[in-house]
Amino acid sequence: MSTIHAELIKAVELYQQNQYQLARGQFEYVLSQDNSCLIAHRYLAEIALIEGTAKNHIESLIASLAAHPTSSETSHTLGMCYQQARELPQAVEQYRHALEVLLNTPPNHSYKPKPNVEFDTEIHESLLWQTLALFRQANIKSFATAGSLLGIIREGAILPFDKDIDIGVDWGQMEQAITLLKSQGWHEHMRSYDLINPRCFAHPDGVTMDLCGFGVDTVSQRTICGLWMSDIPFEWNRITEYPTINLVEKITPYGNVWHLAQPELTLNALYGDWQTPDPLFDTILCAKNIRSFSLLTQCFVYSRLYKLCLMSEWGKLEHTLNQLSFFDKHDILINKLTDKAKSMQT
Repeated sequence: MSTIHAELIKAVELYQQNQYQLARGQFEYVLSQDNSCLIAHRYLAEIALIEGTAKNHIESLIASLAAHPTSSETSHTLGMCYQQARELPQAVEQYRHALEVLLNTPPNHSYKPKPNVEFDTEIHESLLWQTLALFRQANIKSFATAGSLLGIIREGAILPFDKDIDIGVDWGQMEQAITLLKSQGWHEHMRSYDLINPRCFAHPDGVTMDLCGFGVDTVSQRTICGLWMSDIPFEWNRITEYPTINLVEKITPYGNVWHLAQPELTLNALYGDWQTPDPLFDTILCAKNIRSFSLLTQCFVYSRLYKLCLMSEWGKLEHTLNQLSFFDKHDILINKLTDKAKSMQT
């Protein structure tokens, strides 16, 4: 094994151990010895994505991709860098290119499903009600939403396969809610993935939360939420539309909280048939109330489809494709992806 190859393996191991500063130094050393090392350039961009500085790596990834046009992972990473830099048309182009390349690449059977994260529903549900009670005391309009609401209404408890808690707040009170959360030990997680809505927080107990801002569209007067970025045209965002939010008081062991007066209307808008359990339902991609196939919606869709294909999760890929409603039926890429998902399960 060459010295450079050994150094590269060490750098990847440091990255996988979340020792990003040490990994960055190691990858930079590798590039000082061989500036053409594709893996080092890609991992440095991945570290920059975590740190919020991915824009600085766009040029090096473009050069790497020119030298290695069949590297789907480099194209996908470049797409993520463009997305973080708010250059969404270029991000969509790279995500689609990554899918095109991957479809013509033999499946990589070395990818293994991530182990299920231990999920303590009791701790999650306790923090949900505690936080809602805290917001109620501070007169912050708030309520359980998304997966948390689905569990409470359909199952009477937090869903056992959920990964976080979801709280909706009045968009105009977001900053007040964030200040209150931080005073209770919550900290912002991963810069909220470069979004201004929702804002993502982590608790010392290991619980994560999506704090979802609900507002009223000044043009349509519809209640809206979704995934929003700053410094882009608002219509580029992934916008979801909901019935008017009406709240009533609910008594819990943790104190009074606000609760949706007609939660079924919100669940129906988001999930459609919310009464039938569907653990494969991808809320980000398949929500029934997404306004349009906007640029940010496309970024999330193509990136997620790429990862499912990369990990050979063909059943989930086909299930997701069947629920997507935005695609042109003549989209060659999506038709090829659908055929691939079906053929890999026969």
